[in-house]
Parts: sequence; structure tokens; C-alpha cells
Amino acid sequence: MSDEVFVRMNRSERGQHGLLALTFVILALSGLPSLAGEAGLIRLVFGRGGADAVRGLVHRGAALAFIAAFAWHFLYTLLTERGRRNFRDKLPRGRDAKDARAFLRPGPRPDFDRYSFIQKFEYWSLLAGSTVMIVTGFFMWASALSLRLFPLWLHQVLVVIHGYEAALAVVSIAVWHMYTAHLAPGVFPMSRVWLDGRLTAEELRRLHPLEYRRILEERERRARKKSMMEGE
Repeated sequence: MSDEVFVRMNRSERGQHGLLALTFVILALSGLPSLAGEAGLIRLVFGRGGADAVRGLVHRGAALAFIAAFAWHFLYTLLTERGRRNFRDKLPRGRDAKDARAFLRPGPRPDFDRYSFIQKFEYWSLLAGSTVMIVTGFFMWASALSLRLFPLWLHQVLVVIHGYEAALAVVSIAVWHMYTAHLAPGVFPMSRVWLDGRLTAEELRRLHPLEYRRILEERERRARKKSMMEGE
């Protein structure tokens, strides 16, 4: 059992994560400089006049790929049994609040199931933040439509929300997600799940003990059932 490997993320899930991560980085590099009125390295290559145009094309192209990743995840969750199970496992529960309180107190950390309260918080924050970015980004892209539907001040509010949500997302990923997923004790220097999708039995027992126990209990139930059927 100690040498057994468990599939934490299958190929489709790793593909969704990879596309999301790639487009997020491109969006950040091409979008955040506009908050300061600069276009970074793009301006050095293409000059002041062409920099904003190139940055805009890169940003909009990455935005379309980001939306594709979002749609991929939605369809995967809706149409596959594993996707639906993952979604159910990420739903907030009363135990998550207890785990959060126990996590903040001195002493042993709580036992986590397939997804900890931290991972659930990250997931739902990602969905909410992505929705905000897609909606506000659409009206920034279709500015003529936005100005027909909304007063100028509301359009400007959408622009401000888009920018600050982007800055918040970058800080959250760079600090919070990178630490919890890759730099925290027990996973440092990097979790390889996003690359090969696998956890060893020792890693699963240490990081997700409730899930590990449930797997063992299910195996024991199946073994007893099989034994009873063979004895009949």
C-alpha cells in the first residue's frame, strides 16, 4: 500500500489547470502594466505607438483562451461523473468552518478530506473572480455597447473593478496559492500533482487523511461483500 499511487488530477483536469495557469500569466503580464500607463517590455520592442496595440491583441487573445478554459471546466463538471463528484466535494460544509478555526489555533492541524477548506476557498474565489473579470472585460472590449447600455460613470466603474480585481488575483496567486500548493511544509519545493496528477499513498495519508481512510474502508467493504458472495 505504501508504494501505491493515487490519481489526484486526470489528464483533462491537468489540461484545464495548465490552460488556466498559462492564460492567467499572459493576462497579468499584458494587462497589469496598463494600470500604470506602461506596456513594459512590449514598448521596448515595438515602440511607444505599437506597444499598446500589441499588448491589447495579446491580452484579448489570452482572454479568449481563458474563457475557453472556463468553459472547458464548466462542461467537464456538468457532463462527467468525476467532474460532478469533484464539484460536490468542493461544496462548503459545516466542517470547513470548524477546520478553519482549528487551523488557526495552536496544536495539531485538522484532518482534511479530498479538499481542505483552503482549497475550497481558492476554488470558489477563482470562480467568482473569473466571472467578474469576464463580465467587466467584455464591456471594456465592447465599449460602444457598454456606453449605449450604461452611463459613462458606470462604464468607468467597470474598468476600475476589472483592474483592481486583476491586481487582487495576481497577489492571491503569487502569495496565497503558491505558498499553500507548493511552498508550505510537506509539499516544498513543489507539488508535482499539476504535472503528473499523482499522489503517493504516504502523501495522500498525510495531506488528505479522511479521504485516505474512506478509500481503505470502501476497499474493506468491497472485500467483505465479495467474500460473502463467494461463500454463498
